[in-house]
Amino acid sequence: MQRFPFRFIKSIFIFYMIASVHGYAESVSLSELKLSKIIELQQSFFKNGTALPKEELLRQAQYLVNQYESYLCENPKDVNGLILFGKFLKKAGHPEDAFSKFWQADQINPNIAVTKQQIGNFFVENGRVIEAFPFFIYATRLEPNEPSYHYNLGSFIYIFEDQLSIVDHNENLGELMHQSFKQAASLNPEDFDYQLRFAQSFFDFNHSNFNDGLVAWEKLLNDFSNRTKKETDYIKLGIAKMLIKLNRSEDALNLLSSVQTKSLFHSKDVLIQKILSVRNK
Repeated sequence: MQRFPFRFIKSIFIFYMIASVHGYAESVSLSELKLSKIIELQQSFFKNGTALPKEELLRQAQYLVNQYESYLCENPKDVNGLILFGKFLKKAGHPEDAFSKFWQADQINPNIAVTKQQIGNFFVENGRVIEAFPFFIYATRLEPNEPSYHYNLGSFIYIFEDQLSIVDHNENLGELMHQSFKQAASLNPEDFDYQLRFAQSFFDFNHSNFNDGLVAWEKLLNDFSNRTKKETDYIKLGIAKMLIKLNRSEDALNLLSSVQTKSLFHSKDVLIQKILSVRNK
């Protein structure tokens, strides 16, 4: 039996839909009823747990662990139960035990994106970058319309590109990173972080199209006009960099003159000096 040490857990969000009250007993199996009861207890635990004394919080947490284990003894191939238990254990500070549940779920059904993502996360957290790589890719293939999976894949490649170079060429990795950010931005055009990271990736990938990069940066300026002055000036610096790469130095200088955020003055001056040095050649 797993022991559950106390953790000060603020929140967890698990939504589980069951049949309506009318005709409930006829449409829901006994195992589904038991799992739904565990979820109800878990929701109540995390809703009220922070107000409980430490001993009572620990007792209720251990009770939930026991309920999950009992349920899975009766339903060892219930993928949904394994995933829910894995998430609970991870939030509770049991990464190894959580990984075990995600791995079991993946062995039963290898076509669930969330288990691929969770397994990949575990490998990264334990320094097993090469092993994590295919799981992040599988997640994007299994749920191609989920932007967060594409964004996570792009971020993963960007951070660990040097280590990943032993399994593929840097050019291919750079292209996959760039396309991952592009896909995330395309799937969720209203998310500023996704759009910004896509625009930034034009500087991370040596074979990127600078005209497309200019469009991406200008889209940020036009579509997110409500950002802070510092963020807006940062976007202008990105546009200026693209203009310089496209040999549009005068346009870049005009734009840079409008950058007034003091913390960005050094970056602004670097770009201006770059333009002037080209002129003086």
